[in-house]
Amino acid sequence: MGISKFFSSSGRSQARLDRLIRKVENRYAQSGDRYDAMQRLLKIGTPPAIVGLLRRFTIASSKSIEDEEEKGWIYRRLTGLEPALVLSAVKQHCLESELIESDGPERYAGWGWALRIVEDLADEQQEWDILDALLEKHPPGYERNPSKKIQLLTHISEIDNPRVPGILASYLKDTDENVRFYCVEALIDIGDPSSIEPLVRQLANPEEDSLRLRTAILNGLARHKWDVSAYAEQIRPNLGSEGHTFNGTLVHAG
Repeated sequence: MGISKFFSSSGRSQARLDRLIRKVENRYAQSGDRYDAMQRLLKIGTPPAIVGLLRRFTIASSKSIEDEEEKGWIYRRLTGLEPALVLSAVKQHCLESELIESDGPERYAGWGWALRIVEDLADEQQEWDILDALLEKHPPGYERNPSKKIQLLTHISEIDNPRVPGILASYLKDTDENVRFYCVEALIDIGDPSSIEPLVRQLANPEEDSLRLRTAILNGLARHKWDVSAYAEQIRPNLGSEGHTFNGTLVHAG
C-alpha cells in the first residue's frame, strides 16, 4: 500500500479492517480480544467486514468451549442480519476457501457453519445459487482437502430435491475414498431407485478398491430389496467375501 493511499480515508478504513480480521482469525489471541474485533466488524457491517467475520470459522482456538461459543455467537448475529448481505458474503467466503487454507496447516475452510447460515437464511433459489457455484468449483476429482466436499455433500444430501441423488452419484467418481463412501451411504439412506444403476456400476468398477464401500453397496441393495435382475452380470462376480448372496433378482446380506 502506497503512503498516500495509506493516509487516505479509504486506506485507513482498509487498514483498520485488516487489523480487525487478523485479530478475529488469531487462534492464540484472548477470547475477549476476538469478541471485541468481531463486534467491531459487525458494527462496520460492510460486505468485506462480514466476509472477514466469517473467517473466524476457519480456525479453532486453543480452548474448545470458547471456540464453539464464539462461532455460535457469529452464527446467531449473522442470521439476524439482512439475508442478501450475509448470503453474498458466505458465497464469497466459501469460494475463497483455497486462499484461506493456503495460509497454513491450522486453517480450514469452515464450510459447516457457513452452510448452516445458508440453510437458515436462503430461499430455495438462493441456496442452490450458492451450492451450484461450490459444486462447479469443486467437481469430482483430486483435491488437497477433500473434507470440504464432504461438508458440501452432507448439506446437499439433507435437501429434499430430485436433483440430489444425481449430484451424489456424480461424486462416486471422486478420487477420495471418503467422499465416495459418503455418497454411497447417502444414496442408500435416500433410497431413490434411480441410484441403483450408479451404485451397481461402482460395485462393478475394477478400479474401486474399497472393501467397505463395496460392502456398503451390497448391504444397501439388500436393505431396499431392490430388483436388480437387470444387473445380474455385474453383481454375481462382485459379491465379495462377506457372505452376500444373489438369487438372480435380490441381493441378500450375509
